[in-house]
Amino acid sequence: MANTPTEPRASRFGFLDPLRGILALCVAVYHLSVWFDLSLSGSGLNMATAKLGNFSVSAFFVLSGFVLFRTTPWERVQNEGPWRFWLRRFLRLAPVFYLVCLLNVVFHLGMGPEPSARFILENLTLTFGAFHPNHALVTGGWYVGLVALLYFAYPALAWLRAKGGLWFLTALALGLWLWSLPSTLHGVMDQERWNRFHTYVLAPNQLFLLAWGGLLAGLHARTEKRLDPKLALLLALPLLWLLLRPSPQFFDHLVALTGWLRYRYLLIVTLLVALAAFSRDREAGRVGKGLTRLGAWSYGLYLIHPFTMKLVAPHAAGRLGFSLALGLALLAAWAVNRWIEEPLGRLGRG
Repeated sequence: MANTPTEPRASRFGFLDPLRGILALCVAVYHLSVWFDLSLSGSGLNMATAKLGNFSVSAFFVLSGFVLFRTTPWERVQNEGPWRFWLRRFLRLAPVFYLVCLLNVVFHLGMGPEPSARFILENLTLTFGAFHPNHALVTGGWYVGLVALLYFAYPALAWLRAKGGLWFLTALALGLWLWSLPSTLHGVMDQERWNRFHTYVLAPNQLFLLAWGGLLAGLHARTEKRLDPKLALLLALPLLWLLLRPSPQFFDHLVALTGWLRYRYLLIVTLLVALAAFSRDREAGRVGKGLTRLGAWSYGLYLIHPFTMKLVAPHAAGRLGFSLALGLALLAAWAVNRWIEEPLGRLGRG
């Protein structure tokens, strides 16, 4: 299907493709640095990587909402039909997810809950996010379950957006944010330690980020004004400093993901996504092209890096183990994109 002015490609939106690559790399670096024990808990480096890794996942939610609402108006859903829309989204989300789940189950790697008929069915249908995101049979799969909820609901959301415009997107973003308040302000840290992350990933605590991305998409569509990339970068630097500064100190990484502190960081993350989206397109240099390629590998990198850790950890530790695991994850992400995502993407578009 050809792109029309009302159906722009995601790659036309400023620097979102390079941003996607940076976010995936931050998540992988964070997890691998923790698993290979590269920094002391409570140190500036440890806190910075924790915030970069965790809030990069939050940024992925904002970015996913932005791209979907911006590229797929109700007219497109109506023209192609909901079933074709769902098929395209399925081909984007499911194949790589199925691959990593299969690897986990076949090789008994212990990622996620013990496989059962119920959990396998939930993962095959991508409905586990509606029950509990941590029913995913792979590390990090909770993100997939929540994005799948957006895809299931999107035809109705697109119709409501066509009827209500920016007011609907604003109400949706505000309403879902209010729904998250109990979990963020006290629901997570009031749980027993083993149950805190399970509570953090629940849908009420995350879905508002997709709606924030949708609201950004609505604002983006209403104006053609764009920032010069150098100005956008200049504005991003103080935001990054506010996100990464080593204050307040924390030792439990969930502390930075709860309370009003979380919303402060999420506002920063959303502004950074907005700066990337509202930047004027320009010819990318060598670094930009490299980050754009990394962006194409981002989904595979996100889901595969825990497997390369499992592969490397018994044989190498510390910085060596970290480097080997990250390098193998990048190589595997390239292969998955080349041999699975690109062919199925063409199939979905055709």
